[in-house]
Amino acid sequence: MFVSLATLAIVLSAFGLAGAAVVTPPSPDLGTGTVVALIPVGDHPVALGYNSGNGYVYVANFGRDFAPSTVTVINRTTVVTTIGAGDHPTAVGYNSRNGYVYVTNRGDSAGPGNVTVIDGTSTVASIPDVSYPYGVAFNSANGTVYVANLASNTVTVINGTTIVATIPVGMAPDALAYDSGNGYIYVANFYSNNVSVIGGTTVVASIPGVNHPRGVAYDSGDDYVYVTSENNVSVISATTVVAKVPVGVVPEGLAYDSGNGYVYVANTGSNNVSVISRTTVVATITVSSPVGVAYDGGDEYVYVADDGANFVTVISTATPPPGSFFGLPAIEGFLFLSGIVIAAVTSAVVLGLRRKRGVSPGRP
Repeated sequence: MFVSLATLAIVLSAFGLAGAAVVTPPSPDLGTGTVVALIPVGDHPVALGYNSGNGYVYVANFGRDFAPSTVTVINRTTVVTTIGAGDHPTAVGYNSRNGYVYVTNRGDSAGPGNVTVIDGTSTVASIPDVSYPYGVAFNSANGTVYVANLASNTVTVINGTTIVATIPVGMAPDALAYDSGNGYIYVANFYSNNVSVIGGTTVVASIPGVNHPRGVAYDSGDDYVYVTSENNVSVISATTVVAKVPVGVVPEGLAYDSGNGYVYVANTGSNNVSVISRTTVVATITVSSPVGVAYDGGDEYVYVADDGANFVTVISTATPPPGSFFGLPAIEGFLFLSGIVIAAVTSAVVLGLRRKRGVSPGRP
């Protein structure tokens, strides 16, 4: 794809004269990621989840006005199908024990919402008795799914398709994640400005000092839990905040890339994604209206839900092989680089001829 874009830019530069396109190469892939695709999905995509069983990525399309609420299923960079969902889906989680995908549906004024259970590309169950559910996480140790209920200040525990427990937490629980290192579930409580820590079905700790937390992710490499807050990310070790990392404006969703060890943070207000290594931002990637993030370990892709543009941005985080150019295979990269050089030389020659004839740059 990059070679085709370069070729097109060369033609525009050579024959378009004034207003010729500027060829911008992809950033050298240092392992933080390169945008490789934009995938059109449903209306208002806000969250994603990766199913390691079939390799698909599931996108929750919230839906606005008269647009339907749906779930888009993606295989690498191709849409496989679209599944109907409940009212306003907000989060996606995968249960590796039974192979099901769980989608929380916030609901609306007509009802408090539910949880849609998907097997592959088919809906197999709808779980009621949740209250404006937002976040969802799978506990691989006990095989249960945890759902954050925004309206009732609780977390629902689901075994298969049956609710087995309800746990009181802080105010307006928004997101949650499972820490496989200590077996705890971490819950971001938006209005009480703290994080509840759950062991099994019991709250074992409450971590203060996290203002308006929105997203949670676990980094198994460093054994840290990352929580998005007000323009920063709180880094938690066990039950202690050990660092606060400044990121973009209004950080929301985030995900851990186990391939390169980085955490990717969607900054909705600044239209970019911050890439964090431990407690340091190492890169920033431009993405339009990012909200949710998920990592596909099979293809080493990071998927970002572009809420405003109704796209999913795909970022390749695989380390380029030796001898590659700009993260592309050697021959394609060489052709792309050659295209940039030719375009630059052509533009310089045309500009020189115009100046020689007394024509102002940029004028036809």
